[in-house]
Amino acid sequence: MNSPSYDKTPNEKEYNNMIAARLPGLIWIVIAYTVSLILKIKTVPAIEQYVIFTILILLFTTIYCYSNLFLPGRFWMYFVLQSFIVYISAFFTQDIPVIIITLYPLLVGQAIGTTGRKKNYLFLMILVLFTINTLVMVPLEIIDTFLLITLPTMVIIVSYAVIFFNQVNARIRTQYMLEEVELAHQQVERLTLHNERQRMARDLHDTLAQGMAGLKMQLEATNVYLTKGNDQRAKEIIVQSMKRVSELLADARLTIDNLRLNTKEKYDFQQSIIEEVQHFTVATGLECHFEFRVMQQLSSTISEHCLRVISECLSNIARHAKATNIWIRIEEKEKVLFISVKDDGIGFNTDMKINKDGHYGLLGIRERVRIIGGKVDIDSKKDKGTNVQINIPLQGAE
Repeated sequence: MNSPSYDKTPNEKEYNNMIAARLPGLIWIVIAYTVSLILKIKTVPAIEQYVIFTILILLFTTIYCYSNLFLPGRFWMYFVLQSFIVYISAFFTQDIPVIIITLYPLLVGQAIGTTGRKKNYLFLMILVLFTINTLVMVPLEIIDTFLLITLPTMVIIVSYAVIFFNQVNARIRTQYMLEEVELAHQQVERLTLHNERQRMARDLHDTLAQGMAGLKMQLEATNVYLTKGNDQRAKEIIVQSMKRVSELLADARLTIDNLRLNTKEKYDFQQSIIEEVQHFTVATGLECHFEFRVMQQLSSTISEHCLRVISECLSNIARHAKATNIWIRIEEKEKVLFISVKDDGIGFNTDMKINKDGHYGLLGIRERVRIIGGKVDIDSKKDKGTNVQINIPLQGAE
């Protein structure tokens, strides 16, 4: 089964477009050549004149077919070469100057259609060559009659050629624009797919990965209390772990259904942070100092991303920092939300960690802050703890 036209390769499309654009001009050249030969037969010229004239017309036709190699960058070379071929060819049909009546207008129309009307020297050159051909080939006693017939004919031919070449250029430009639009569409699709994968990676990390990490810490704490014989405390943590699992399953369902940000029109940001801190404190036993000074009602989008960022910071502290104290400060000043999560742990090399494969949490923090138009600064030094500072403009935020 033959492939449809839109499945053709770019080279095939370009070749087909070139043939379609050149076809009327090729037909016109063949007509001019044929008429010249028919009229020339009556004068019984030498055979070499036929041969040379044919070679010149074939050369003119070949250059015309591959004019895309010259235009628009080397247009002057194309028109100079073609004009002189017509000039020389005309002398081989000296008795009947059909070539100058037909091919000069073709070149003028092509010059106007491809280079515009600003290249005056092209038209001057063609006019000079046409004038020389006319004066040499047409007897003076009939030159006025010749011009009276020829000039209107040439005006009609030039007008048609200008319209034709303008249409060809418009079609070529349209084709290029369509190809550019198609490329842009493909790029948008790739970017959309890339962004959607990043969003899914963040959501999965912030629900399943963080949730499982929290459960692991709670199970480790339970094991410690059981080892020490503190069964009551171990049971309390197990109950909290069961509650945490229920919350984790609910968050996972909301993430899969892509309804997380749309279902909470009134998002209690402060209460969500308090609950997150409580879960963290119970699971790790670390001292967490929390300060909240926000009077403005935050949007669900900002609240959700900030909660995920703080949760990721706490998860990183529990897994890597070996800290004993954590300070969380959230405050609003002059339409800017400031968030600081600080610990007194062992610290780390921020460049190495952030750029290292597998550290999706730090990448997720930067991505979430960027999405809500904020800035994040991670300051960490070895044995001096880590401080994650985030600034989020609230003016116009949704």
